[in-house]
Amino acid sequence: MLDNSVKIHEADAGQLKTGRGGARQNTTEQAIMEAAEELFLDMGYNQATTTMIARKAGVTHAMLHYYFRTKEHIFMKVLEKTLNELMQSFRPVMSRDEPFWETLEKGISTHFDFFVRHPRFVTFLYDTVMHNPELVERLKESFMPVIRRIYSFHACRIQEEMDKGTIRKVDPMHLLADIASLNLSAFMFFPVAGRLFGGTDESDARRFLEERKTEIIELIRYRLYGR
Repeated sequence: MLDNSVKIHEADAGQLKTGRGGARQNTTEQAIMEAAEELFLDMGYNQATTTMIARKAGVTHAMLHYYFRTKEHIFMKVLEKTLNELMQSFRPVMSRDEPFWETLEKGISTHFDFFVRHPRFVTFLYDTVMHNPELVERLKESFMPVIRRIYSFHACRIQEEMDKGTIRKVDPMHLLADIASLNLSAFMFFPVAGRLFGGTDESDARRFLEERKTEIIELIRYRLYGR
């Protein structure tokens, strides 16, 4: 809640008053979150400031600190929201009732399509890991159990298929690492290529990403089935 050191201006206090169910409060908090996410993606954690975030959100600095005590607090909320969306997107594709390859293909597509919706998140996460690893460490307790469940589900199905002799022998950890690195590399490569060779329009970008996803799926299929 409110730190003693933060004083809310009377005009700010007026913004907090709401007639129904905290609707205005939720709108203000959402505006701050959206502004913070945009600036963090554009500038990284270190360069974005709370003053910039407040200005972009259309609130005062004091109001920002009312909802989020520190820049780190805002950053963690933004990161948690995006990672939670990623984790939740895997729920529909973790079914033992569907054939192995269909499930794995859906998993590859789900992972790739998340980054199509959030194309800057890969470089943003890489920048955070490189320059502010302590922030990522704080998330491990929340997200590692979910990541382990996703890994265990797919690793068990891969092992079952190998035991039945329907796919080639592979190390499940390396196969899943291959999938993740192939998907992520498309979004690491794209901004670099754009700077080197000039920008591409939106339709070219969509076409490249769709073709890249198809190529990755075919590569993994060939690795498992040889065809």
